[in-house]
Amino acid sequence: MEQPLIKDFLGKRVHIIGISGASLCGLAELLREKGYQVTGSDRAENIFTPYLRKMGIDFTIGHDEKNAEGADLVVYSGAVPETNPELAYARKNGIPVMERATLLGQIMAAYPVAIGISGCHGKTTITSMIGKILLDAGLDATIHAGGVLDYLGGGGTRVGAGGIFLTEACEYLDSFLRFAPTIAVINNIDDDHLDYFTGGIEQIYQSFKKFAGLVPGSGAVFCCGDEPLVRRLMGELGRKCTAYGLLPENDYTAKNISYNDYGCASFTVLCKGAPLGRVELSIPGDYNIVNALAAISVAMYLGVAFDIISKSLSDYQCAERRFQYHGSVDGVKVYHDFAHHPSAVKACLRAARKFKFNKLWVVFQCNSFSRAKKLFDKFVEAFDEADSIIIAEIFPGREVDTGIIHGRDMAKAIAARGKEAVYIATFEEIRDYLKPRWKPGDMVLMVGSGNINQHVWKILV
Repeated sequence: MEQPLIKDFLGKRVHIIGISGASLCGLAELLREKGYQVTGSDRAENIFTPYLRKMGIDFTIGHDEKNAEGADLVVYSGAVPETNPELAYARKNGIPVMERATLLGQIMAAYPVAIGISGCHGKTTITSMIGKILLDAGLDATIHAGGVLDYLGGGGTRVGAGGIFLTEACEYLDSFLRFAPTIAVINNIDDDHLDYFTGGIEQIYQSFKKFAGLVPGSGAVFCCGDEPLVRRLMGELGRKCTAYGLLPENDYTAKNISYNDYGCASFTVLCKGAPLGRVELSIPGDYNIVNALAAISVAMYLGVAFDIISKSLSDYQCAERRFQYHGSVDGVKVYHDFAHHPSAVKACLRAARKFKFNKLWVVFQCNSFSRAKKLFDKFVEAFDEADSIIIAEIFPGREVDTGIIHGRDMAKAIAARGKEAVYIATFEEIRDYLKPRWKPGDMVLMVGSGNINQHVWKILV
């Protein structure tokens, strides 16, 4: 069947399977604002469900073929199996279907300036930083980020009337190869999503190289020059790229870096060695300096004045689940971060070390058994900055537990490195373990991209 075009369904009913997903939730809003009738369904509620209700979009929890009856087009995410009753109904009854990435790519293609932010880590932060800068500069951009943002009213999408479209560009399932960027950011290339990228890091690298190659000659590519694989890509791409990062040879870099008591950096921005001015971040970590430099380089390319950029970044607050402060109990501060790859975990713990505290407790929930198995050795080495590590039960994600790996295996291996590490299955048990052991002035950092964020309140009781 020929690929449908979203523009042919204007005014008609588009049914979205997996509508509570980070991307599809925003696409539902975008389609409705553009004049489509939108309905949807999802298997369970999550952090985006309240936003869907706030928007007044008609959706159901639970999948049933009746949900797709009468739809003119069915949109689904890559996580939806062919056995899904709504998708199966659409295919059986000749209802056109479209995968999420294809929809997003078609939407991008309608904008003269389409910015795709890629990388195994940092996509949401860079996207939301650039989005805030563009809005503060008076540019009526359409923004599509994969996180909950306060400045967008608790969602991740904003529909603007201008000619700029800004989105995250995720590599999983090669989704971003269906996009239509005129500007691309390559923040890093890492060995993530190995359930799909069975060819390992070289396959992942080639995927990013193809994504960068989608940018026309009249567009621009921005690359983190600190990353070896990204530097390789810059050399092989056959076009001029703008480099950013902490290494002095980058086009955009930082010097005179200092940190406050909460790990937030202040630094002078250099462009080709010339100082542009000072930036003071309100979010922690050296990796957020790099994320900010990515946002600065793109914003400068789009003609935004540096003083607007600096002010916008100083006001910027993290997206939900990015080193998010949840509260304190017994004089102990509790944070949560989305980090789910060893590289991200290391960066997160480096950021935590910039804070002032007595003891750093880390609670980690690995997302997926295959990730835990394939990246096991790297995970074991990722927690060296922690004082005490608690490994929770592995979150299955899209997988079924076949017994290939267990949380206690990871805890045992971390302890063998001389670290204080234990496996505790449930968050109620974790709370009971922590309560008699922590002391005022300690920090608890709960790390992972599974459902660990839904259990933070159990630690705060």
